Amino acid sequence: MEKYDLVVIGSGPAGEKAALQAAYFGASVCVIDRGPAGGAWVNTGTIPSKTLRESALYLAGGRRRGVVTDPSTSPTVRSFMALKRHLVVRWREKIERNFRAHNIARMRGSAKFINPNTLELEDGSTVKGQYILIATGSKPRAVPELPVDGRQVHDSETLLRLEEIPHSMIVLGGGVIACEYASIFQALGVQVTLVNGRDRLLGFIDEDATDFLEQALTEDGMVVRHNARPEGLEQIDQGEMEVLLDDGTVVTAETVFVALGRVPVLDGLDVEKVGVKLTDWGTVEVDEHMRSSVKHIYAAGDVVGFPSLASAGMEQGRAAALHMFGHERGPMEELIPSGIFTIPELSSVGMDEAAAEKAGFDPVSGTADYRENVRAPMLGEEHGLVKLVADRKTEKLLGVTIIGNQATELIHFVMAVIQYGGSVTDLTRFVFNLPSLSALYRQAAYTVLHKIKESAT
Repeated sequence: MEKYDLVVIGSGPAGEKAALQAAYFGASVCVIDRGPAGGAWVNTGTIPSKTLRESALYLAGGRRRGVVTDPSTSPTVRSFMALKRHLVVRWREKIERNFRAHNIARMRGSAKFINPNTLELEDGSTVKGQYILIATGSKPRAVPELPVDGRQVHDSETLLRLEEIPHSMIVLGGGVIACEYASIFQALGVQVTLVNGRDRLLGFIDEDATDFLEQALTEDGMVVRHNARPEGLEQIDQGEMEVLLDDGTVVTAETVFVALGRVPVLDGLDVEKVGVKLTDWGTVEVDEHMRSSVKHIYAAGDVVGFPSLASAGMEQGRAAALHMFGHERGPMEELIPSGIFTIPELSSVGMDEAAAEKAGFDPVSGTADYRENVRAPMLGEEHGLVKLVADRKTEKLLGVTIIGNQATELIHFVMAVIQYGGSVTDLTRFVFNLPSLSALYRQAAYTVLHKIKESAT
């Protein structure tokens, strides 16, 4: 039996960073994964989908500027996927190279607990760890009445295997993955119908931003249906798929993409056998140090649930390894930015008005439209909005939501302002490069200050 200081199950963002952090402290580490290195982040999720997004934006941007005029020059699916394939292989090898450089052992296969410190693989081999980290990630939630066949009905693990771009697509869901892929395929010229079971898209994001996103999507031709849930599907004439909705209506398209949530990957691991408690959502229950109900077993990443972001998973993995080996860093930061790579992209950090009011603040908000900033039309993307939320009494910046070009990059500046207790007045005093989208912060800050001044008179 092989013995290690830390055995990590899963090589996605959380598992990778935990393994490297532990190895940095001189611990002996083994990483077990039944698939290639990188987990969904590298192989089926973030890197592939965002690479496709950039390719779609390149094509859509060219068309808007009149650069692509001959339809015969339009890329095929295979050419779109070429960069994705290249980056996936490159990042897999990057992770494996890091493991080798830090003397981290690798085992391939599915693991299960046979006692609290020992795991067994399918081939009968066993491995023992002083500490064990569960970082097995998540997978698309299976819906029995919407069976995925990988040909005309897809989930996020099969969608990027498409051989050709369909003329039409039904996207089922109103969360991050559904909205991202719906906007990507719309940019590729696909007629998209987005069917959302709730009353608005991305319900955890500021309502002004999600309204703005929906308007941008529908202006570009997307059909968005709210408060409608799929009850079944069938293939009809000429290879089209028909989805029956609970209001008695049907929608048809060549391809159906099912994005109705994700579930933690714990099947076959037998975590409950060794006393690891799960939440009502089926995720591993952890404390602020990412430690489970069993003191030497930790968990990180999607398998612990919200926020289910690669960025958060990486930091959770590091936090777990630090706590295991006595390098206290304190609990995870609460200020984690969300990045949603729709077209236009969306990012937020901190509190919206509702959360600020609940926390005891008197919130006031202000916005700036991308069209007010000359950099936006230069970039060919004028759809955008910056929204600030501040406390009326102290002018302290509480939260920011951005929708538009480079939103996921721009958010980090104001994240730092919030982290260090800055105010909207501070934003009016910073000198920003011109032309730059960052100058929108000043415009939005002046809007907030004007509202505060008005309410005081």
